Amino acid sequence: MLRFFLKRAVAIIPLVLLVSLICFALMQATPGGPVGVLTDNPMVGPEDVARIRANFGFDRPVIVQYGLWLKRVLLHGDFGHSYVTGEPVIEMIWQRLPATLELMGAAFLLAFLFGLSGGIVAALKRYTKFDSVIMLVTLFGISIPVFWLGLMSMMLFTVKWRLLPSAGMFALGVPFSVMDHLRHLLMPSLVLSLLFIASWSRYMRASLSDVLSMNYINVARAKGATRGSVVFRHAVRNAAIPVLTVIALNLPALFTGSIITETIFAWPGMGRLFYDGLLRQDYTRLMGIIFIASALIAVLNLIADTIYGLLDPRIRLAR
Repeated sequence: MLRFFLKRAVAIIPLVLLVSLICFALMQATPGGPVGVLTDNPMVGPEDVARIRANFGFDRPVIVQYGLWLKRVLLHGDFGHSYVTGEPVIEMIWQRLPATLELMGAAFLLAFLFGLSGGIVAALKRYTKFDSVIMLVTLFGISIPVFWLGLMSMMLFTVKWRLLPSAGMFALGVPFSVMDHLRHLLMPSLVLSLLFIASWSRYMRASLSDVLSMNYINVARAKGATRGSVVFRHAVRNAAIPVLTVIALNLPALFTGSIITETIFAWPGMGRLFYDGLLRQDYTRLMGIIFIASALIAVLNLIADTIYGLLDPRIRLAR
């Protein structure tokens, strides 16, 4: 198992570097490059732009710029300073990262619990009215855009019913309390998780329905195993393997969805920081967020691969 884990961990390094190289090249290819925002300023002339490009090394080949940037990141953990605020990018990210991880963790927990449990119940009650209701609800969940759902949730739960706050992590001007923080977290995490609840429940229903028709399930029933043992010990464990593949593939979408959700609900996380940097063309901020986000996604996929190996030994023994 250790060898299986190490092989997957080593594969993360070139993947993260490749993603950062592609993103670095794309940002350099944008109109005007990293200093393009200065060209719209009437107070900055062409000679000023040329001097700034020379001072920051933007007049060098792209591969040289990327090598110098990567050297600073790997050796010193230095992502540079924001072009807009002048703050160190790494400090800006560390301030916002806990909020993003909290929102993603809450959304993932809700999606995992309700998505898998809904799929299991739907598979056990196939072709019943309950199954039809679950499939209809999941169809709506997949079809509704995140931004529209967020706005409608704010209109209902905040404006009309006055049950939940609409923005931020806590109420301003009052002492911090856990319940107030959870009330602020509930609506954005539900909005972010709905798509994944709908998707994962449908995958779990389809996978578990196939497993329940396998011969070894009939053998377990013939041996006198209880219904709970057959379902959870034999069927669910094997049905979860392809579903975990889908979950691992959806992890990047969980992060990109948090960008929209954090922007709508004014959640002070990396997603909102990324969106603000995108509007202001703050390239150093964007590169730092992309690098750390790609590393986090790769680590989460590594955890998913490890879980595969624990659920099915054939995966880690395959050559």
